[in-house]
Amino acid sequence: MSTTALEPGPSRLTWPPPAAALDGPAPARPNQSVRCGLRVLRVLHDLGPYEDHQVAEIAEAAELRGPHVSRLLGAAVAERVAERGERHGSYRLTRAGRALLDVRAAGPVHPRIRELLRALHEETGLAVAYHQPGWRPGSGLRLELVDALCPPHPELHRAVKQQHENLPHSAAGRAALAFLPDGMTTGADDRPLTLPAHIRESITAGQIAASRTATGQALATCVRRAGAVVAILTVLGPAAAFTDPLLVQEYAVLLRRAAQRAGSPAPAGIRPGPEPSATPPRPGLLAV
Repeated sequence: MSTTALEPGPSRLTWPPPAAALDGPAPARPNQSVRCGLRVLRVLHDLGPYEDHQVAEIAEAAELRGPHVSRLLGAAVAERVAERGERHGSYRLTRAGRALLDVRAAGPVHPRIRELLRALHEETGLAVAYHQPGWRPGSGLRLELVDALCPPHPELHRAVKQQHENLPHSAAGRAALAFLPDGMTTGADDRPLTLPAHIRESITAGQIAASRTATGQALATCVRRAGAVVAILTVLGPAAAFTDPLLVQEYAVLLRRAAQRAGSPAPAGIRPGPEPSATPPRPGLLAV
């Protein structure tokens, strides 16, 4: 049996291997695309984690070229850590993106929202929830639960958390579909999500959406800032809590008042906005 020696050379194997090869692989160089992508996310946070920012502004702060930043932001949107803003060519961090960057995103945007939820919960005795709408190609409209207060009933707690699912059948989803721009009210297949005409008319007339499920009933309304829908505020309880029409009207008044205060840019207790009229909703409020 003969042995063939493998001599070193540009295209030859070497045996025994060099000592460096026995020490393990050389440390990998940082991936430049990953570094740039993380830099863009950090810039989005530093510029303002809850605000929209133009690509040119982000590129300047990150010291990167605009087209490169646009591609990185496209990848961030696909991974749901960023989303397109309300202005053309703008982006902002999502809740997941803020959490990734260790921004306190588990609670409401402002402590006064938590206080409003607490007050509404105490006034009604119902579960309350605050959702923020989001949208991106491939997933369509979604409602992210920002915060919720709930009586110690597990079934209600689950129902509050699941308001973002099956949007046309939930009060929060109906409120969003009635008042958000058409471009945002689509599903994952980019097809429009629609409401029956009588339900849409009832919602727009009373500013309140309603739904009835096996768990109970819910009312929802939109929180607006500068005319734009920024959140959905919901109250939810067992069916027995909705049998008295006068009590349901009171829920609706309290809900609208809380939503108006939540939409005010001034801190609660300093310059509260005017309370909405206590005029009872028009007939058809509980169309389901």
